Amino acid sequence: MKKITGCLLFLAFSMILITGCVSGSSSAPVYSTLPVLTPTSIVATPVIEVYPPETTVENNTGKDRFPVKFVIDSQNSVISYAVDETFLNQNNRLATVVGKTSEITGELEIDLRNPSNISFGEFVVNIQTLRSDSSRRDSAIQNRWLESAKFPLARFNVREVKDFPQNPKENETIKFQIIGELTIRETTRPVTWDVSAMLKGDQILGKATTFIYMADWGIEPPSIAGVLTVKDGVTLNLEFAFLKQ
Repeated sequence: MKKITGCLLFLAFSMILITGCVSGSSSAPVYSTLPVLTPTSIVATPVIEVYPPETTVENNTGKDRFPVKFVIDSQNSVISYAVDETFLNQNNRLATVVGKTSEITGELEIDLRNPSNISFGEFVVNIQTLRSDSSRRDSAIQNRWLESAKFPLARFNVREVKDFPQNPKENETIKFQIIGELTIRETTRPVTWDVSAMLKGDQILGKATTFIYMADWGIEPPSIAGVLTVKDGVTLNLEFAFLKQ
């Protein structure tokens, strides 16, 4: 009996489902609760393109590197000394003696956008190679008075640049001072040079002058009894040409 009753209930339940499906076909359509995807339903993710920032490239004229290095051109530079000699054996004839050499090294760096921003390296002169109009004088200077055979190098280090103009122009002569320390033999003393210079293309051209006393460096002024005496006081002149590197 229980088995027959279960079968009847199953048949009744099946009839109800069939009836519902038939009657639902004539009523309003039934929509699924799941969204229907269409091509317009998909929102594309925007693509962001990144471009590098614009850069400005200066002309390769040499002014696009700062600071610019200049090295002294020894072939077109000369340093000299000038002293006054009195020839006792020639009725006290007075003469100015000049000795020169081109064996000099040195360099500087300058910001061509702001030329007052300038720095100097050490300047070195081989004073053993100084030559005047007399080989006897040169030999005496090397071995007796200046002792350049024993101390061949004179050195100058810049400590300060004074009165350098703010806006110098190319091909314009400017004037300023360089203050530093000059070492001769084993003595170092302060020295001030008066400088005139000009920037001309890839060159810096000019002249520097100073006056010193030999006694300040422990050098005895040359004197030969009955022949000549030298006044203590030396003018140093540097005619220079620097080349841009």
